[in-house]
Amino acid sequence: MYEMNSIALRQNQKGAALITALVFLVILTMLALGSMSTSTLEEKMAANSQEINRAFQTAEGGIEVAFNDPNSFSLTNTQTNPYAAIVTNFGTSDADTNYSVAYRQSTTAKRGSGWDSNYVYYHFGMQSSAVTGSGAATVINAGAYQVGYK
Repeated sequence: MYEMNSIALRQNQKGAALITALVFLVILTMLALGSMSTSTLEEKMAANSQEINRAFQTAEGGIEVAFNDPNSFSLTNTQTNPYAAIVTNFGTSDADTNYSVAYRQSTTAKRGSGWDSNYVYYHFGMQSSAVTGSGAATVINAGAYQVGYK
């Protein structure tokens, strides 16, 4: 009698194991596709972050180039006529950099600064921008001064 019940039970299933296996297979496929799309998105975000960092570092390099350029810090470089230069592909970056330097104003040396009243500070505004090959862009504004004799 025990054998008859097990045979009848098997006949009543009619492919339930197959349907259950297919449902699990579909669920696992959906999880795998979701993981793949998430990985692709994270890879794109990392590449964008790297390009933004490359643009920033290149713009910082433009400021350094401006400091080393002997024509940058001249009193004839005004806001209406700043000294501007373009540096293309310097260092290891594939980004283009533009920088400009403009004389803003002069101020007298502060008391206690170690400079007597014959010296002044000449203040300059600096700007450097960089654009990478993929289009990431950064603009950096900075200031500098030099001590000069009246």
